[in-house]
Parts: sequence; structure tokens; C-alpha cells
Amino acid sequence: MRTASAFSLDPDTAAGAASAAADLVAALGERPDIVMVYATEHHAGPALIDALAAALPGARLIGGTSCGGVMTEAGFHAGPDGALGLFGVSDPAGAYGVGFAPIGEDAHAAGEAAMALALADAGRDFEGPTLVWCCQPPGTEERVLSGVEAVIGRRTPIIGGSSADEAIAGAWRQFATGQLLADHVVVAALFPSVGHGAAFQSGYAPTGREGVVTKAQDRQVLEIDHRPAGEIYSGWTNGEVCAETAGAILAKSTPTPLGRVAAEVGGVPMFVLSHPALMGTGGDLSLFTDIAEGDRIHLMRGSPDSLVKRAGLVVADALAMGGWPVEDTAGGLVIYCGGCMLHVRERMDEVAEQVREAMGGAPFLGAFTFGEQGAIVDSCNRHGNLMVSALTFG
Repeated sequence: MRTASAFSLDPDTAAGAASAAADLVAALGERPDIVMVYATEHHAGPALIDALAAALPGARLIGGTSCGGVMTEAGFHAGPDGALGLFGVSDPAGAYGVGFAPIGEDAHAAGEAAMALALADAGRDFEGPTLVWCCQPPGTEERVLSGVEAVIGRRTPIIGGSSADEAIAGAWRQFATGQLLADHVVVAALFPSVGHGAAFQSGYAPTGREGVVTKAQDRQVLEIDHRPAGEIYSGWTNGEVCAETAGAILAKSTPTPLGRVAAEVGGVPMFVLSHPALMGTGGDLSLFTDIAEGDRIHLMRGSPDSLVKRAGLVVADALAMGGWPVEDTAGGLVIYCGGCMLHVRERMDEVAEQVREAMGGAPFLGAFTFGEQGAIVDSCNRHGNLMVSALTFG
């Protein structure tokens, strides 16, 4: 396997995509078999897909929009006219396929359909892939994951992120081979010829404040311990997020999300996070993940330092899972929450540098998403917020 990354800040989408594709092929020394594509909403138009199709004939494409920019081993890339990034894999001994389906009224069915198409595209119908890469819009990720798992089982890692935009205005898009998509599930079935490692964590720690969800609906927490959820959450944050101020609270709640224990490793709890997005007039909290009555939730807290350091640490854990020396790393992919990126934007060069060091200088592409997916422990696939999901090859 050979990998390479490339990027462009060219305001002209077609020219930037063509230039990045040429750089990618030059670095690989051959045409890629599959290319992961992430771009800001500025470039999410037909010109991007057409230029990549012309420059990379025969390559399968998968990806989506990224909030604010992208990052590679060359640094954090952002500008007033947007950014785009590519990660190419050349692996003749492996097999790769991409499938997509509209979410419509049934996200579970869309996940099933997209996964079946990806396996067929890889020429591996009815086989279990080594792992799956996914991209979808925010809103129904848990049902998408369940649909994918209905095809491949629950033991295969599903890794990726939800497409994002600049203002949470629905301008996010998904990319597939030859396709610019809205409200679609896009998945890649990966059968690499080399080993891989994956990790899915956050840069937050529990504060000791916790309670049980006693009333909920979909992605709304109505009550915690039989009291209005907003009142409890505001008290837990010592008033940093005021229960009396209804409306968007994403920026204020970024340092203090809610966490649920997904699994334990050596007695240490591993949390999947939920980002409070809105405070309702009735004291309810709207999240970017599903929530259920009976869930025990913990107030988590993260500092700018912990968010800056976490991406490199998650990559290091992914490499440790793979079991090869850092210098043997072929490359990788990093999904970093868009909310975290915005919270530490002035220090994103540090984030990119720490990922580069953890990768041993190998090529990588990082995107900033509005929802992250990964395998916590034993391929325990989860959707979370304010998290880092990393995939490495070696």
C-alpha cells in the first residue's frame, strides 16, 4: 500500500481540485484506487466532482464537507475562499468499493442499501469488509450505523464523520464517485492489504456530576432525575450555561458536554459524548446524538490544552492498536470535531503538528465534522460529538 495527501486553497474550485489531484498522483507515483475527499462548503459544487473525475479516472471517491478547513501532514489549511484536501490510497492487492443511498424517511434502510452497494463495488458481495469508512449528514447517525451493521455485523469497525458546514445552516454535502450529494449516506468498504489501527476518544474528563435521564424524546433530554434538564445542566455548569436563556448554546456548552459510558478498558470508563445544542423554553436540552430514558449521563469538561493534545494521542492509540513501529506507518485519516476545532482554532497548527509527529511524518488527511463515528472497544461502533476518530495503516 502507498498513500499520499494533497490540499489546495485556490479560490477556483476546478483549478484547486485539479492541482491537488496532480500533486496526489505525483506523490503516489501512480493512480490511486480510492480517494477520500473533504472540502469546505465553498467548494461543494459540481466543479469539484467534475474536476476530480477528470483528473483521477477510475479512482473511487468518498467524503464530504468539512467545517472551516482541512489538515494534512503539511499543516492546518484554511482561508477566506475555502480549502479542500485529498487522501489517496494505491493498493492493488486490496479491494475498495463505495456505495451511497438517500436517507429519505428511513436512515436504517439507507445504511443497508449503501453498504450493500459498496461491497458490490469492491467485488466482494456478501463478504465482511475489514472496516468501513462513512459520511452522512447530521441527524440520523445512530440509525445509519445500525443499517450498516445489519449488512456486515457488529464486529466490523465503522469509522468516519458527519458532513459539516460553516454556520450549521444545512449547507453540508456528501461526495461519492462522480456524485455531489445532499442528505445521503456514503460508505466505503475497505479490504486493505496491510494492517490497520483505529481509535475513538475525546479530550474530556468526567467532573463527578451525573444523573439519570428520566424523560427524553429522540435527541431531546426533557428531565434529569425528574427535574427539568436545562435546570440540572445549568447547575452542573455553575451557571456557565444559563437555563433561563433559551436558544443556541453550542459555543457555551463546548467545554461541558454530556457523556455516557460506552465500555471499560482495564476498569477505566470510555465515554461517548453528546453536545448540547439548544436550550428549550421548557427547560429541555437538544443534543447532536440520540438519548434514551434510563441513560446515565455525566457532565464532562475539557480544556483548550486537552483538546489540542487529544488528536495526536488518539492517533498514537490507533498506531498502538495496529502494533507496528511508528516509522512503518503508511498513512491515515483523522476526524476531529468541528466544534472542538472552532474552540481552539487559533491553535490548530499545533493540532496538525501533533498528529504529524504521532504519524511519524506519514501522509494523513484530517476533516472537521459535526458528528464523529468510531469503534470504542471490541468494535463497539458509536456516534458521538466533540470527539476524535483516527484510522491508521501500516
